Amino acid sequence: MNIRLLAKRNIQGNAQRYLAYFFSIVLSVSIFFIYASFIFHPDVVHANIPGGQLISMGLIAAEIVIIIFSVFFIAYSNAAFIQPRKKEFGLLTLLGMSKSQLRKLIYLEQTIVSLISILIGVGLGFLFSKLFLMAVSWLLAVEQPISFVFVPEAFVYTIVGFILLFQLLSLLSLFHIGNAEVVDLLKDKQKPKKTPFVSKWLIALSAVCLSISYYLAGTMSFNNSYIRVMPILFFVLIGTYFLFSQSIVALCSRLYRKKKSLYGGTNLITQTNLIFNIKDYSRLFFLTSIITAVILTAAGTLFMFSADLKKQGMDNIPQSIGWVENDASIYSVIEPSEVEKILKEDGFKILYEVNMTGVPIIHMLPHMRTGESNEDRSLLISESDYNNAAALRKIDPAKLSGKEALYIFPYGGLDYQFAQKGEKKELHYGKQTIQVTMIGQRNQSIVAPIKSATTLMVIDDRLYHEITADVPLKEMIRVRGYEVKDWEESMETSSKIEKMSNNPAHNQLQTRAPIYQEMKQGSILILFIGLFVCLLFFIVQGSMMYLRVFTNLEDKKIQIHALHRLGLTKKEIRQILSAEIRILFFAPFLIGMIHAIIAYVALSNLLGSNLFVYSAMVIGTYFLFQLLYYQVTKKMYERAVINSLNKSHHM
Repeated sequence: MNIRLLAKRNIQGNAQRYLAYFFSIVLSVSIFFIYASFIFHPDVVHANIPGGQLISMGLIAAEIVIIIFSVFFIAYSNAAFIQPRKKEFGLLTLLGMSKSQLRKLIYLEQTIVSLISILIGVGLGFLFSKLFLMAVSWLLAVEQPISFVFVPEAFVYTIVGFILLFQLLSLLSLFHIGNAEVVDLLKDKQKPKKTPFVSKWLIALSAVCLSISYYLAGTMSFNNSYIRVMPILFFVLIGTYFLFSQSIVALCSRLYRKKKSLYGGTNLITQTNLIFNIKDYSRLFFLTSIITAVILTAAGTLFMFSADLKKQGMDNIPQSIGWVENDASIYSVIEPSEVEKILKEDGFKILYEVNMTGVPIIHMLPHMRTGESNEDRSLLISESDYNNAAALRKIDPAKLSGKEALYIFPYGGLDYQFAQKGEKKELHYGKQTIQVTMIGQRNQSIVAPIKSATTLMVIDDRLYHEITADVPLKEMIRVRGYEVKDWEESMETSSKIEKMSNNPAHNQLQTRAPIYQEMKQGSILILFIGLFVCLLFFIVQGSMMYLRVFTNLEDKKIQIHALHRLGLTKKEIRQILSAEIRILFFAPFLIGMIHAIIAYVALSNLLGSNLFVYSAMVIGTYFLFQLLYYQVTKKMYERAVINSLNKSHHM
């Protein structure tokens, strides 16, 4: 028998162990190839597809994520394959195999599996790339579907890239075995497992790190989010690692000391196995809980942003059609009667209209980053005009008296306070200076935030009329707006209004439908791309657990055979196996879910929306997939162990 044949037979003998790993690599290669086919597609390269370059950038980012993730997964899997086979390698060395031959055997096994998975992955990617192009064509709403063509670059980058990746990681994995002595290899599994060391200081560190990360995420706002992201990630990683390597060990040890609980059913065996394997499990728990948190957070963010898009559009663009006239005495941008005529012709019902005049003023505001005072322009309007428009948008009315003023900033996502309660402010109009006392600031728009009407300053009616009594209409600014029913369908109507208007710079008239549809199209594409990556992460995470279960299969068979001889029934054995796999699958899920919930709270604060229903849907869907993966793995594992018991009876 030569080394090639031995490598081939080893792969066949370990087929069950290689199954999940093989499937994960095939999926990684397929997705990478499909994305590369789009990135290097001639129509995308030559910018023949509207929005193609933007999607291409998103796909390049996804490719980088896939490669980084593949590095960690392949390195982990290689270590998982080698560890339980040390005794086998020791016996081969004892029978005369040299270290160079042993390295060659391992290298051949890993190379054969990698080449087969790459070729199948590329083949499946090529088959499904047409479906991907059709889906992207439909999402982009292009007139001519993106043609299915042979893209040589996709084949080269995928095949060469993954072969180099596998070769590098395979060579690195050989050093550990190659330098080990025969005795160490043979006795690796006979080394007694010690009770894991627990440090109270590290448990405290875990609690502090997680508390800090949860506090930072829970209180995150739009203007401090970019500062907090890295510290949150750092504290979550440190806290989660020590949670599994220390806190969970301490909890298990405490449960173990409660002797009464050990005498119920198969608890003694389950808890003892958990305590003595927790050191081996801690790294897996850490990795899979972080992956779970990443999947839930990424999928949840993409889904929530897409689902919440309509509300975001209505919050930031108050009316379906809105515009600003710099001269309130005439209509130079577009006549309201023309807008009403087009809306009526196209069958859109007007729910309400806004017609408001104001005076452009200058005042000082702090810069958001530096805090330095800067000159700013706002539209001065009366309290009654504000309250009338606010009532139409179901916003609480303003209550002002005397020389009080309220500052209106139109974007709800930004919670920076430009105007403080009780602050004295000077408002300048021409040669006039008005002294006012601020009652605060509201971050919500009531009219189209365009040009001079981007920010508003609301004052009491009496004071407003005193200031504007002698101001001619020609020097005032008029803000008009129409809210229509089923505005999402008004793309063509909005286009007609835009074309009819005298708005060459496109900065005085705003229509909601085109902006919303463009954002919706982009978010669906990002969701579409992101979910593929999330699916890959999910499969890989499940594969890591599957590997953990099946790499210890032989040891588990020995333990179960001994327990069965001592009198344990097959039903009790199934309970022990189910409990162990359940802990493997759902302990990391629970921690990952808590991390994701905190991330959802932060996202809700950033978007200014209650995302509870959406987050529950994402977590519920993920849990069902996890439950399905658990059931499949459990059945395969139980069958493998129970079958070995049956065979031992027949012998």
